[in-house]
Amino acid sequence: MCGIVGYVGSSRKCNYIINKLKKLEYRGYDSAGVCNLLGNKFSVYKEIGKIVNLEKKIDENLQTECSIAHTRWATNGRVTTQNCHPHLSKDGNWAIVHNGIIENFEALKDGLKMPPESDTDTAVVAEGLDEANAISVQDFISYFRNVTGSFAIVAMNKNVPNALYLAKRKNPLYIAKSNDGDFLVASDPICFESFSNSYFSLDDDEFALIESKTICFYNSKKEIIEKKSVKLTEEFEIAEKQHFSTFMLKEIFDEEDALKNQVKTYRDKKILEQFDKDFLCKFNSIVLIGCGTAYHACKMGAKYFQKILKVNATAEIASEFIYSKPCFANNDTLVILVSQSGETADTLKALEIAKEKGATVLAFTNVSYSTLAKKADINLPICAGVEIAVASTKAYVCQLSALYLLVSYFEKDSKNDYFVDIENVSNKILQFNQNNLKNLASKIYMEEKCFFIGKDLDYITALESALKINETTYINSNCYPSGELKHGFLALIEKGTPLFVFATQKDLKVKTLNSAEEAYSRGAERIFVTNDEKIKAKYTIFVDEQNELLAPLIAIAQLQFLACEISRLKNIDPDQPRNLAKSVTVE
Repeated sequence: MCGIVGYVGSSRKCNYIINKLKKLEYRGYDSAGVCNLLGNKFSVYKEIGKIVNLEKKIDENLQTECSIAHTRWATNGRVTTQNCHPHLSKDGNWAIVHNGIIENFEALKDGLKMPPESDTDTAVVAEGLDEANAISVQDFISYFRNVTGSFAIVAMNKNVPNALYLAKRKNPLYIAKSNDGDFLVASDPICFESFSNSYFSLDDDEFALIESKTICFYNSKKEIIEKKSVKLTEEFEIAEKQHFSTFMLKEIFDEEDALKNQVKTYRDKKILEQFDKDFLCKFNSIVLIGCGTAYHACKMGAKYFQKILKVNATAEIASEFIYSKPCFANNDTLVILVSQSGETADTLKALEIAKEKGATVLAFTNVSYSTLAKKADINLPICAGVEIAVASTKAYVCQLSALYLLVSYFEKDSKNDYFVDIENVSNKILQFNQNNLKNLASKIYMEEKCFFIGKDLDYITALESALKINETTYINSNCYPSGELKHGFLALIEKGTPLFVFATQKDLKVKTLNSAEEAYSRGAERIFVTNDEKIKAKYTIFVDEQNELLAPLIAIAQLQFLACEISRLKNIDPDQPRNLAKSVTVE
């Protein structure tokens, strides 16, 4: 959540900074702002809503040599212009932008002579720096000794022209230098495309001062440290909608190529061959951890371990795991963390706890430069490519396939070619009946609620499908194991209530169909998601895959498309649904 851009260098139009900020819109936000330092005077522009609203307030010819800009997703403080970043101290000496949460901001506020008018934790830091008479980078570092929480901060002091102060803890912050000595700071290196071919990454409790075409890095002891730049990689592809109306729709139709790219990458780089075939034998337990969509991938991954290798594996929600005081994590435990961004705060905290307990940590990420990728003992790519829409689509499909490849690799004496399995899926995943799904969308888009049921693997696919409907259509979508129907939620079934029935597993579908029949007799409108051509209903979503372990990939692509189509009918932007962020970097 939230996005940061900072610039210092030769004179450019302010629109240049704004255009860089637009690259971070995918993270989700509800307001935006920019502050320029001209001479020793700040000029601040803020606006609620999209960046386009901010642009209307700025003269297109406005020049800048030193700027900070921000997209905010409200945490502390409501969505108001006063709470937008950047924040100025009351005496106007400091301007800052901030990602993260200052956990002790109330205590810091109580120690101020002049509390800020803004409700945000960020404004407290701006005022605190001012009241501490901070001006040197050493003063700046000293202030953060008493700050707890997470932060990526970029600040300017009006008495230090053309300089940026940087601080980082638990939130990503990167710096790039152009050939002519200009500097760009951002919370995602995607902003550096066409600016530089390398960048620096700050680690936790590191600081930096940029001035006079130079940068100096410091640790928390105020000691100068050396850092090596990292080359930009092919992951920084330019994300464009092409002929699609939304990024979500485009990314659904990227799934075929993404899966093929994953297979090629894993084959060509022999990624799985880094593991000895007996690698899993040294672990007594396997725990998969993630949040949201990634948690659903973890649940499916745990099933793969159980069904393919006949070993026990469990899935945990990261935000629950980190407060459960886990006692199982030790050097006999393999912890597998799944995160699209690799910056999910709860997942990173789970990594920290797992490593403290001595567990081996394996990560699946879509971002090779992320914190998770760097801190895990082993990192495996999911190869989905850039994903912009908040609601994850191709990343989820690639998470499932990557987990399937990993587990299948350890299956001894198997004659199945797991790469061919995924290639076959890639050839089928987009071969669905779009008109059928559009017709279904037109029938249910005005509904206030719908239900999803299934068993085992089907239940997990139902969970992810319900999440997609919730995220992008705002229809209250509830999911339950089909056997739980009579244990409570049957009371919510009314005439015409849409009931999505997932039935792709041969040995379990009869039980699920029986549950559906009970709901149907109470008036539910059944919508079958199945690979059984014998199952007929008014609405059926056919899954063209008989491999029960891979049917979830074919099924979810269609439910993603359905969710996207419903959002279109309701005039909802599925790329940036209300209240949600792509990268959740605070607990």
